[in-house]
Amino acid sequence: MTRRVDARDVMDADATTSCAVSGRIVGVFRRSGPNSWDDYVLVDEDGGPIEVFADTPIQVEDGATFRMRRKSEVIRVTWLPEDGALEASVDVHTLFLRSCVRREPSTEGNLAAWLHGKLDEKHEPPD
Repeated sequence: MTRRVDARDVMDADATTSCAVSGRIVGVFRRSGPNSWDDYVLVDEDGGPIEVFADTPIQVEDGATFRMRRKSEVIRVTWLPEDGALEASVDVHTLFLRSCVRREPSTEGNLAAWLHGKLDEKHEPPD
């Protein structure tokens, strides 16, 4: 079953990575048509391992999976914890959020933050 996503919702960053994260690319969102407003379709694929830098804007999903931008595409990544990091009694989603995610939404590229946030003040040059 293919998963369709509205073009406006394919990447809504709601957090950033708090540290460098190792993961595996498990899917990529591809445009379903030639226009920028066409929906996206999630295509499952094994894209190999990926290293994600700290402070990268992400969209957290279920489990230890998140979306992020890479070059000109949106990819779906599953977090790979270090050996011994998983405890039997801890949920993988909880561990992922606690150890790798900062829930401060990024304002970069966020139209709502730009519209409703405080715009940078421009100082007059000294005479």
